[in-house]
Amino acid sequence: MLSKISWRLILILISAGIIAFLTFRYLDSLQETKKVVVSTTEIPEKTVIEKDMLKIVTVEANAADTLVQDQVSDMDKVVGAITREKINEGEPMKLDPDLIVFPEKKTEYLKNNGDVDYSKFIPDDKRLFTLGLEPDKIVDNRIEKGDYVDIIYTGTVEYENQEEVYSRMILQYVEVYDIEKFDDSQLAGAGKDSMIQHITLMVDPQDAVALANAQEEGQLSLTLNPSEGEEVDVQMIYESTFEN
Repeated sequence: MLSKISWRLILILISAGIIAFLTFRYLDSLQETKKVVVSTTEIPEKTVIEKDMLKIVTVEANAADTLVQDQVSDMDKVVGAITREKINEGEPMKLDPDLIVFPEKKTEYLKNNGDVDYSKFIPDDKRLFTLGLEPDKIVDNRIEKGDYVDIIYTGTVEYENQEEVYSRMILQYVEVYDIEKFDDSQLAGAGKDSMIQHITLMVDPQDAVALANAQEEGQLSLTLNPSEGEEVDVQMIYESTFEN
């Protein structure tokens, strides 16, 4: 009987010891910290990262590992890199080739004078195409760089010896590479009707040809596309549709 009690007591003590050890290790891990490099300011895309744009902060180790993948603890690993996307103020730096051009590859993305060569960031299978449209055909100055738009073509077709106006969507989910922005004072008053706003789109080569033809043959309008790239089936609309 005493033997059975002794073994039970020993097992209880061992179990308690293991639990105490694991608890200690867990609590100790909560006190471990890591140094993480974060931005001190907003860093625009296609910008060479300078040392004064960064700082090192100390954070709880588990939180750092959970929240930030490919984290950076040494500034020298990212100083001189070029951003592919905008980095917000206070955002941790990451060793992610989709986010930055690493310093050792920086020279491939610079011009001879040291400026960033923006053309190097355009994928080989894409082209830049610029349109000049009235502001109210570009969602009235509300589109931003990095947005996505759908493109509507409006033209005429001859039917039974009469011309009829029609509209159809020719492209969907097109990336805005850049856009000319106007302030409110420029858009105020009668002068707005004579203004032309330039917007540069990133498109496939074949789509560039389609846009070139479309702007010569008719009129183009843009709509802001807030989706994640899902295409929708859009029917062509004729002027006579509204008469029924």
